[in-house]
Amino acid sequence: MKSATITAEVAPAPTQMEVVEACCVCQSAEIQQIDPECNLYRCPRCGYLFDSPRPSQEKIIEFYSRSGKYDSWLRESDARDHLWKRRLKMVLRHRSEGNLLDIGAGIGQFLHHARPYFADVAGTEISSSAARVARERYGLEIGIGAVEDLNLPDSFFDNITLFHLLEHVPDPAALARKCHRLLKPGGCLVIAVPNDVLAWGSAVKRFGRKMGMKSFRKFSRVLGIAKAGSSKEIHLSHFTPAVLRTLIKNAGFEVLEEGLDPYYVSTGLRKTAHTLYYWLHRMFFAVTGANRYETIWMIACKTSENGRRTAI
Repeated sequence: MKSATITAEVAPAPTQMEVVEACCVCQSAEIQQIDPECNLYRCPRCGYLFDSPRPSQEKIIEFYSRSGKYDSWLRESDARDHLWKRRLKMVLRHRSEGNLLDIGAGIGQFLHHARPYFADVAGTEISSSAARVARERYGLEIGIGAVEDLNLPDSFFDNITLFHLLEHVPDPAALARKCHRLLKPGGCLVIAVPNDVLAWGSAVKRFGRKMGMKSFRKFSRVLGIAKAGSSKEIHLSHFTPAVLRTLIKNAGFEVLEEGLDPYYVSTGLRKTAHTLYYWLHRMFFAVTGANRYETIWMIACKTSENGRRTAI
């Protein structure tokens, strides 16, 4: 199968922080600050939560390209193999026959495991250090740069995966629309993001902060969310299942599956405990329809021009 050629355009001059003036999900300018200490805003129209001011895209690229950033991923390689196999099994339930693009591919571990199940695989990544590991460890040539700035053909891909990426990008709605353009009609979009607004774990962090506990100082006293740049990750958006559903439907997708992403990386007794915790939440979700786990999982299909789903 013919592969997509990935080339990068010239990047703009870097800046450090930027201010968000409107909701990217529904375009409303009536945004409200809900936690000035942690720079958190909410759109009262659709419920989207985001940081402002926040680190710029250039700052995020610099952060994730640091030397040694992915050393812990390499040390946890065996446990991460199990993580990607869990996710791959879930992806294969709805995949479209053909090729796969993994946006935000990291060190390429998912593509390594997915390669036997697809006609061709490709990946993009803003981190040059992660792309280097993917090349050296798995023989994958990852396109370096934001997917919007790469030379990718429209209606070319059968499947696109976004594993814990939407929370990092400056405009998640624009990325969802870009995915819609890149996918063929009937193509499959897989998304996993943190559920840090509604998760029980966030309620614990919020309580710890209100109690003045030292280990919880970096979390919002309103939502239990860490301020962008204060932890090992930089999250610019904070999704709920309802907001994520609205975002991808607005981009032209039909939701096929919604659930929980089994994101944990652990071995031995810790893996057993995390698995039990995950399945407890899966049962709670099945009975109540409410997701109180730390992650959201969603699979969607690009509808055809007449708005109907194409068989996949």
